[in-house]
Amino acid sequence: MQPCTGGGTLNTMTSQPSNSAKHIAQNSERSSSLTRFVWPGIGVLALIGVVILTVSVHAHGILAIDRAGYGFISARIISDSLTPVIRVVTKAASAVTLITIAAVMLVVTSLRHRPRVGIAVALNLAFIAGINEIFKMIMQRPRPNVPRLAVENGYSFPSGHAMASTAFYGFLIYLTYRYVHNRAAKWVIIVLLALLVPTIMFTRVYLGVHYVSDVLAGCLCSIAWLTLVWVPIMKHTLLK
Repeated sequence: MQPCTGGGTLNTMTSQPSNSAKHIAQNSERSSSLTRFVWPGIGVLALIGVVILTVSVHAHGILAIDRAGYGFISARIISDSLTPVIRVVTKAASAVTLITIAAVMLVVTSLRHRPRVGIAVALNLAFIAGINEIFKMIMQRPRPNVPRLAVENGYSFPSGHAMASTAFYGFLIYLTYRYVHNRAAKWVIIVLLALLVPTIMFTRVYLGVHYVSDVLAGCLCSIAWLTLVWVPIMKHTLLK
């Protein structure tokens, strides 16, 4: 009877790793399916949002959310003490800042024998800048006729800062999730970058250089770009 009992115990013990491996495989498959459908779905919704905003701006000019958004900020938030801080924060999405970060990443990733990651970051920034310029030339929306707290030239829709920051820092979020193995560091970086983007969007309206619809369109356009185009392409090319 004892050998039989021992054999049963051994079988139970050996079956546990198998069951555990099966459970991990099922979770991985479930996560893969979620990624396969959820992110493209988010991208499609973002694209629909861009279309709605574009059509609305083209048809009506200044939207209700534009008036309400700037009206609230100018009446409740703008202050002499906060404005210098806002001017500093908004530079996180300036061309100089983003190009500098991309250049540093290109050097660092090359030194770590992963130059393709840096190239992907630089190309993403270049493409989104080009898309933004084309979009602006098509729409040719003037900037808000309100007291401006910063000097900006060019057209208003969609916001270049909102579009560039969402595409650039959004892609960095993806790279952080994929390549940073320390769990605590990974989520700290992801949360900080995720908070930075809407903060930059807020600064553009605060400074009077963009409408609310400008920054929303810029953000949604880059979400669609990342989820439907850039990340899927990179996963099968440079980041393969």
